[in-house]
Amino acid sequence: MPGRLEGKVALISGGASGIGAAAAKRFVAEGARVVLGDVQTEKAERLAAELGASARSVALDVRDERQWADAAAAARSAFGSLTTVVNSAGISVPATIEDATLDHFRQTIAINLEGTFLGCKAAVAALKDGKGGAIVNVCSTLGVKAGAVFTAYSASKGGVRMLSKAVALHCAAQGYDIRVNTIFPGAIHTEMVEGYIAAGEAQGATRDQVIEGFAAAHALKRLGRPQEAADAILFYASDESSFCTGGELAVDGGLLIA
Repeated sequence: MPGRLEGKVALISGGASGIGAAAAKRFVAEGARVVLGDVQTEKAERLAAELGASARSVALDVRDERQWADAAAAARSAFGSLTTVVNSAGISVPATIEDATLDHFRQTIAINLEGTFLGCKAAVAALKDGKGGAIVNVCSTLGVKAGAVFTAYSASKGGVRMLSKAVALHCAAQGYDIRVNTIFPGAIHTEMVEGYIAAGEAQGATRDQVIEGFAAAHALKRLGRPQEAADAILFYASDESSFCTGGELAVDGGLLIA
């Protein structure tokens, strides 16, 4: 029986780890072929090897427009086409407005927001002459409900939210068969959250206390799993969401309503 992504070819930024890696695994399981774009090249190569003939890896610094064009070309060269782009790459280093430096702010904006802008720009160029194209951007609940210690991150993800809607409107107005949708993860237990846990431990909390603190912000009182975010990305990448564009899907355990 064909998979839900049979015939799709996806370029996934940040594909070596976290939500991006979970999406890559889910996509291949559902019949897609994937290109993992990441600055963690060795990690991306290992995952591509694990996924087999349906996966490739490519060096991708999302701040570099030329590398985006090269990554899209690599997908077409490897698999004959490109139908889907997932913008998952991102960083998060907690800091309040008093603690954050301008360099820290600019780095976060460059990777999270400018990187997604360049990903969308490359995707539109690659997909606009095709059929059934999809762009899926990984935002965050912090792009809707700001956090005091996430000044730069909240700003970057709020930008991703509005960017996604603008791109969706443009594609529709131009008659491009490209849908642009966004997922809003809560605290998903990835390497990024492990960094927060380590920071909490360094300040004297136990690992369980830090995890419980994150869980308490969610109505379901737990952290999310990368696979749960990947399932949401899968929906927006599949033809099941063919009447969805400019959409927002919270994968947040009820954080935004808690």
